[in-house]
Amino acid sequence: MIRRLKSHISVLWITFLFAFSSGSPLSTQVQDITQDGESVRIPFQTHQDFIIIRATIFGNLELNLIFDTGAQHTILFNRIYTDIFGVEYDRRIPVYGADLSRELHALIAHNIPVKAAPSKSKNMSILVLEEDHSVLDQLLGKTVHGLLGASFFADYIVEINYRRNYIELHHRSSFKEPGSNYHSFPIEVINNKPYVKGNVRLNGNDKTPLRFLLDTGAGLPLLLHSNTHPDLEIPENAISGQLGAGLGGYLKGYLSRVPGLELWDHQFGDIVTNFQDIDTMAIDFRDLNREGIIGNQLLNRFHLYINYTDEVIHLRPERNFDEPFRYNKSGMSVIAAGPELNRFYIANVADKSPAWEAGLRRGDRIVAFQRWPSSFMSLRFITNRLERQEGKRIRVRVEREEDRQTHTFRLRELF
Repeated sequence: MIRRLKSHISVLWITFLFAFSSGSPLSTQVQDITQDGESVRIPFQTHQDFIIIRATIFGNLELNLIFDTGAQHTILFNRIYTDIFGVEYDRRIPVYGADLSRELHALIAHNIPVKAAPSKSKNMSILVLEEDHSVLDQLLGKTVHGLLGASFFADYIVEINYRRNYIELHHRSSFKEPGSNYHSFPIEVINNKPYVKGNVRLNGNDKTPLRFLLDTGAGLPLLLHSNTHPDLEIPENAISGQLGAGLGGYLKGYLSRVPGLELWDHQFGDIVTNFQDIDTMAIDFRDLNREGIIGNQLLNRFHLYINYTDEVIHLRPERNFDEPFRYNKSGMSVIAAGPELNRFYIANVADKSPAWEAGLRRGDRIVAFQRWPSSFMSLRFITNRLERQEGKRIRVRVEREEDRQTHTFRLRELF
């Protein structure tokens, strides 16, 4: 019998699961955004294992967009950015939120000029959320305005270099396949989203073949939709609670490990894995096209070229290929708040976790961490240290109802 613990943990991995409740409503004319046919290299930053690209709309309005191979269309979270330019919207459509159950609404905006320097501007049809339901700023500790979906980049061969922090768009006509140290594997492209087949080892030596979405809009190693296949049982030691957040709010599920994953002729062991049930009444499994998601914590172990047209991926393992998969070993999750995202609060604490046993509770405001005052910290500073090796001593000073207290504990494996 599967035992699901009643503890709650909010994992600082944010998963974007975005699906239309109807057919694809947008179209974008093919436009060359490279430099006169030459490939164009777009720099990015990473925050909490997400690719953040600095983009502009209407020529001068700068926005932070998450580069998202798991999203078919480009989307803005807040309509204020299009309203101020007097954009007239085509129509209102329903969309699903992060848990694929909550229905939101978006407006279609046409001929929006989007530019990710040094690329040229591209006039696009995009989606604009009618109301901003995103809580991503709190979990990333950085302002994020939307997603840059495949409608922007899928006409090209997309190179992703995680080590040097750039995305390069290559013309198919002039692209030369990378050298012999790269290997090529088939992918399946459905609605401009790339899928790949792999085998998960859940117990013993039995392998379960599954289809995965390659999703750079997910800051996790592996997510399994636990009710899409009879073999996908949630492990007994799984921790229940919030996996993260996306469109529509927080994403609930379970966190544990799976013994192994076989993907692209490579073996991954002891993978930190998110388990999520899909509401079968909310979305037809035939439209889901997958049993799981491969996110950036696994993808960033490779140098990738994604060829959408020929449905092939070229890849080479990077130096971090064999590093252990990271996760928060404190049992507490932290969010950023305030206009400058420089006030830090404990959002959840798992029962019987190191943070819980030390006396930390939900709602505590962190005023110092490892002896550093909060004014010198970022959310990334805190979460990086909560993901360190077992036995690391953590010192947290918090404010609770105007009373300040100091708590210490040591990180340990939670499952």
